[in-house]
Amino acid sequence: MLIAACSNGSDNGLDSGATAETPDVTVASLNVLHGLSCQPDTADCRLADRQDLLFDWIESIDCPDVILLQEVTGARVIAAVTERVASRCGAAYQLLAPPSPIGQNYTLTRYPVLQTNQVTLMGAIRILWHAQIDHPTGIVDVFNTHLAAGIDLQPCDASCPQECRDAGAANSRECQAVQVARLTLERAASNSLRILGGDFNAQPDSFVYRLLVEENGWTDTYKAAGNPECDPATGIGCTSGRQDEDLSDMESSASGVSRRIDYLFLQIPGDGSSSCHYQLDSHRDDDRDGLATRIFTDDPNPFAPSCGPLPDAICWPSDHEGMQADINCI
Repeated sequence: MLIAACSNGSDNGLDSGATAETPDVTVASLNVLHGLSCQPDTADCRLADRQDLLFDWIESIDCPDVILLQEVTGARVIAAVTERVASRCGAAYQLLAPPSPIGQNYTLTRYPVLQTNQVTLMGAIRILWHAQIDHPTGIVDVFNTHLAAGIDLQPCDASCPQECRDAGAANSRECQAVQVARLTLERAASNSLRILGGDFNAQPDSFVYRLLVEENGWTDTYKAAGNPECDPATGIGCTSGRQDEDLSDMESSASGVSRRIDYLFLQIPGDGSSSCHYQLDSHRDDDRDGLATRIFTDDPNPFAPSCGPLPDAICWPSDHEGMQADINCI
């Protein structure tokens, strides 16, 4: 196959296209909804149905190399994820669970793990979960996080770490982003491909986004691949906004999302030390491998004839829609 000549129009050095002979780095991320807010009679918002649907989606994109999950919280959710990791995608995934009980971020990988480490961020209930993976293209450093939501947002006052106050962080979420920017730089290998993903609880006009993208050189893969910005009126390009207290939004085929707060960020080696010239596949799936760089789980259950309240299939695996990315090695 010839390398596609088109470009995504961005100025970040990432182009579209790949050859059939070169490997890809494929990744998907989703906040899976812990279900703690669900009504008691809804079984954690139909947890089993939602997890089955999630792994239907994962298999539909050929079981990406890496899966980042957030809100894997509580024995029922942990068990549901673990059971499906063992039975879906040919049991190809190794499940990397943080050692701390506060760790809600689970990482799945199809390739050997060189190291893992966890750092607790400001506020003591959010973490950065790092896995260094021995991928066929080279070392890939994968960082999985979930920054403060409104429920645990704290002001960045005198007790806030000095690095956060120096950076102008106004609250714990912004401080956590400052910490993440530093930690990813410190912990990644010098010649690695770096992926930072998760639920950032911050929109593209936020301090968090500007800090990561404009000040620390992380590429927003969704935008770099030519996707449209979130339209709250239609839900196109959005990843969050469904209510999570009962099943009304997850049993409705309406989109229900209105904000973009979930991301897959990317950094490529800049010193020429990598054997790969990494190229980001576009939202059109230019290399025709079935995985484009775009929103993940953005269709109301395409695997069932209809969806809705029982006995129909569940419509959505979560109150979020995630992200997926295809990174080619040329």
